Amino acid sequence: MVYRTFGKLGYKVSQLGFGAMRLPTREDGKVDMDKAVELLRRSVELGVNFFDSHHFYHNGESEEALGRALKDVRDRVFLQTKTPMYREATDDERWRWLEDALMKLRTDHIDFYLMHSMTWERFQKEFEPFMRIAQKAMDQGLVRHIGFSFHDTPENLYKIIDTGPFDTMTVQYNLINRSLEEPISYAAEKGMGVVIMGPVGGGMLAAPSEEIRRLLSGEAKSSAEVALRFVLANRSVSVALSGMSTLQQLEENAAVASQEVVLTEEDYRHIREALEEKRRLSELYCTACGYCIPCPNGVDIPANFRLMNLHRIYGLTEYAKVQYRRLGERKDREGNPTPAWAEACVECGECEPKCPQKIPIIRQLQEVVEVLGG
Repeated sequence: MVYRTFGKLGYKVSQLGFGAMRLPTREDGKVDMDKAVELLRRSVELGVNFFDSHHFYHNGESEEALGRALKDVRDRVFLQTKTPMYREATDDERWRWLEDALMKLRTDHIDFYLMHSMTWERFQKEFEPFMRIAQKAMDQGLVRHIGFSFHDTPENLYKIIDTGPFDTMTVQYNLINRSLEEPISYAAEKGMGVVIMGPVGGGMLAAPSEEIRRLLSGEAKSSAEVALRFVLANRSVSVALSGMSTLQQLEENAAVASQEVVLTEEDYRHIREALEEKRRLSELYCTACGYCIPCPNGVDIPANFRLMNLHRIYGLTEYAKVQYRRLGERKDREGNPTPAWAEACVECGECEPKCPQKIPIIRQLQEVVEVLGG
């Protein structure tokens, strides 16, 4: 396993981290603790020393699985967990969540304690209550460092980096979603540890794709391998988290993360150039500006076109078909069907005059049905 320096803190962390949000489960949906513990312990044997969780992953069983598996090697690993400040609770309740996490993790401290799923709007509301808990915990030695996970625009990520006293952040970044690449570099330059979630796009880039496999001049076993190697080739990245549920996934990812050079400079440059060309192609089909919605018949036009781009540009056809069916299965809060797929289009024509690119939306929605609905 190759290790990297974690920002200004200087910790040596495995460049592959274990995201404990997709642990093996039983038929009833509960974590299969025997399999999960075996998987987590094997990851330590392979050199993984960074583990990420959340108070409520797997309905609270994720932290418990980590505690069972890592209690004997606690001094060799780093634990990161997150608290949902957006969930309504008193300070006393939030403190109990922290105490419960320590108990489940079977540890006397958490290395990295994060505000979960930040946007700039949410951060402004929740920073002060988070700091009340976090400062108390740090004063008592229960938390070593604080950070945040993030789901918002690049501009708002810069704001949080500059206003918060954080040692680390966890953000999305992968082959297809590179929107945060510049603030990732900025955070690394400021000495923050940069943890990447979704290096294979939440499983999207694990789907078979010859287009993605061919991005590498050499032989790659899978599109997931190309995706992971691309993220690890970014020297601003401290750790790439993978939510692994099988020993095979773990062994394959660990093999990639054990390479001193995951990509040559030439391969890295070639992939970036190819991705830039694919981005331009994507925007020719649809920039996802959203001017065409809401549709009076509930069609999520940008979502349909985004899935079509995954098929047309990235070769992720089977993944796109699965996600397309899910658009057709959407329901509202009351459980009523609200299908958002292209098949709900009645060709009313309200959308086309609103499109700044003058895309023939109706015709292209018909194409979506033919390709992804077949």
